[in-house]
Amino acid sequence: MSNLRQLLPPLNALRTFEAAARHGSFKLAAEELCVTQAAVSRQIQTLEDFYGLKLFLRGNRKVQLTRDGNALYLAASSALQHIATASRELLRRNSLDYLALITTTAFAQLWLMPRLKQLRVQHPELQLHLISTEGNPDYQESFSAAVTLGLEEHPQYVATYLFSEEIFPVCTPGFLEQHPQISTLEGLKTVTLLNLSASHWKARLWAPVDWSFWLKRFGLDASRCKETMDFSHFSMLLDAVEEEVGVGLAWRHLVQPQLDAGKLVRPTNETVLADDRKHYFVCRRDLAGSMEMQILRDWLLEQTRELRERSVKG
Repeated sequence: MSNLRQLLPPLNALRTFEAAARHGSFKLAAEELCVTQAAVSRQIQTLEDFYGLKLFLRGNRKVQLTRDGNALYLAASSALQHIATASRELLRRNSLDYLALITTTAFAQLWLMPRLKQLRVQHPELQLHLISTEGNPDYQESFSAAVTLGLEEHPQYVATYLFSEEIFPVCTPGFLEQHPQISTLEGLKTVTLLNLSASHWKARLWAPVDWSFWLKRFGLDASRCKETMDFSHFSMLLDAVEEEVGVGLAWRHLVQPQLDAGKLVRPTNETVLADDRKHYFVCRRDLAGSMEMQILRDWLLEQTRELRERSVKG
């Protein structure tokens, strides 16, 4: 090994030489390597001093390999190509060009997007391709990773539990001030209740959550409510709540920032901890050990830790 090290030329100089020989130009080599032309000349001179041979015939605008230079170029080019091929394969084994993550539109807009900058700062090496849908992806689609509500077992996929849902009414502080009776469950039935449309939300694994579902948990009949209004997307429902159209049902993981900022309030203390409505991180089994997948899984677990802890306390 020590003999090998003595025979090898300075490797940075060799890399610079290969670029200059391939381009037939010190200037183009400098542009490729993002260094000055003078730096390229110095590296070539270092290599020529190492061998005691001239490797280039220098002209005004171009350089030409000598016979000795051409022999070294053929060997260097072949060796570097072999290294590049092996390196590409090693990187491919432990990495993806990008990681496609499927989530619901609401989760993507209201939970993931506010945290995306933080994720990019913490893990700039993670290249995400975000895909939003209105339900869980089908295994027939052969997706890479997803955040799902509910879990369908599949031998080619592995799942990690993230959190269970917590669902409660929300409105603006101004709406509560105008309608103080909504601080009780019976009082809620006297104002417009905003629903996520059950007919639009076509889910395979769970029943849609609407006011009928929520009030039934407390022994109340939603049919006696003053008025309900349906929305196809949760973001639209949230806009209507902020415009003080009525009271909407909300999911803690989607509205916690608005609650913290005081833009929304909970008119009642009642909440539904739906332990049967679990969210999972699901990914392909053959990719589960990749660096990107481990980074994303660990980050999701950290970001949802408080939600999991609330589920346990509930």
